[in-house]
Amino acid sequence: MGIALHNAVTRPQEFSLRVLHTNDHHAHLEAVEVGETTLGGIAQRKTLIDSLRSEDKAPTLVLDAGDIFQGTLYFNKYLGKADLPFYNELNYAAVAVGNHEFDQGQQVLADFIKKAKFPMVSANIEVAANSPLSGLIKPWIVQEVKGQKIGILGLTTAETALLSSPGEGVVFTPEVDAAQKAVTALQKQGVNKIIALTHLGFSNDKELARKVDGIDIIIGGHSHTPLGNMPGATEPYPVVEKTPNGETVLLVTDWEWGKYLGDLQVSFDSKGHLINWQGSPHAVDGNIKADETFVAQLDEFKKPLDDLRQQVVGKTTVKLDGDRANIRTQETNLGNLIADAILDKMRVDNGQLAIVNGGGIRASIPAGEVTVSQVLEVLPFGNTVTRLDLTGTQIKQALEHGVSQVEQGEGCFPHVSGIRFTWNPKAPPGSRVVSVQVRDEKGKEQPLDLNATYRVVTNDFMMGGGDGYKIFEAGENQVDTGFLLADVVIDYIRNQSPLNLKAENRIVPKNV
Repeated sequence: MGIALHNAVTRPQEFSLRVLHTNDHHAHLEAVEVGETTLGGIAQRKTLIDSLRSEDKAPTLVLDAGDIFQGTLYFNKYLGKADLPFYNELNYAAVAVGNHEFDQGQQVLADFIKKAKFPMVSANIEVAANSPLSGLIKPWIVQEVKGQKIGILGLTTAETALLSSPGEGVVFTPEVDAAQKAVTALQKQGVNKIIALTHLGFSNDKELARKVDGIDIIIGGHSHTPLGNMPGATEPYPVVEKTPNGETVLLVTDWEWGKYLGDLQVSFDSKGHLINWQGSPHAVDGNIKADETFVAQLDEFKKPLDDLRQQVVGKTTVKLDGDRANIRTQETNLGNLIADAILDKMRVDNGQLAIVNGGGIRASIPAGEVTVSQVLEVLPFGNTVTRLDLTGTQIKQALEHGVSQVEQGEGCFPHVSGIRFTWNPKAPPGSRVVSVQVRDEKGKEQPLDLNATYRVVTNDFMMGGGDGYKIFEAGENQVDTGFLLADVVIDYIRNQSPLNLKAENRIVPKNV
């Protein structure tokens, strides 16, 4: 399954190459539950990569398209230093700089790169001479493989300035221009086989392919896009595009969290043109035996996390209500808190309102001290903060869906920030929302404009249509920020503590 073949007949003077790749690791060193199985795990990844390397005589490159940082307690505790030894031992040839690599500022990233045994690449990052990152990020590298030169250039989303915390002294230049300059520089060095290792998002990878000549393969990240045989995929692996001059370029990406391992096998002719390819991503599942050395190393990093879970992050003078009977039927102070936290996080990205599903809120927090562990009990699914653009009509449809199954206590009940709405519980589903008010930039409430477009903040589950929010799948400018929802709520509690929250009539039931 998931294998694409093209001209799979070897010819004289061909150069064959196998590329194994990952992206959006997000500190997921342990396997995660996906449905009835488990996927991922750095120790399982090690076993799989070793096995694939040993079975193939063709030279193999292992690459990563960025966002090693951020997403689990391993990052909170170790700031990338738990992931680094594993990546070093996996012999990655290059890693792109993702936006989340800047989440803790420049020094943390600089410390990581200095101890990395692999280069980190981005051709569209300009670093000031006085930055801790000066001289550490390479625009591209040239990898010598069996006498052949392979150029690997990196690209980082220019939205990093909004989505992360790069600080002064780091500038992100237009990605397409930077790619063209990098290709030209590589070609001047006699390189005719070029891989773009990008952290731009898959739709932007397609644009890159169509606008820049000279790139043969684009290995992407940032959008957490599944391809081929990965669950939820809607496009093949690889996707085949054409450059402006009509040359073939292959696009691949590897979903997220090391759940799969991308595997692209290609052959080039003597002029560096792609002449055949085969794509076969591998599930990193429970059938793969974990590497024992990696398991022992990981156990050492695990032990201190229990102390972190008991860390006090704030205090609440009232119960934060996540009781199932309430969170799925009415506004609660905990639902408001979570919606407020993610909207506050995304104000820098012009977020205007937030909607979260009650089904994702799994516990209450009693009055008193609030610990990391309690927040993780409330938000146990490892969801991330996402944003998308919806019209007023789509927002109203989303709210209609949210209150359509209150009688059954379904998890789609919406908790909101930046808006207030009135609904009629006695009306038939689909016709229950009576009015919607949106808070403008000055804090004044205005009627929802059905024809206007609003930037909505939510979670990755809902943006993917979860809890029946299919309307979200039609949203424009979808971005998974990679920020762990629990982390964002923890930070918000720290900043707002002590909490004394009440329901604020954001969701008003009214028989009309």
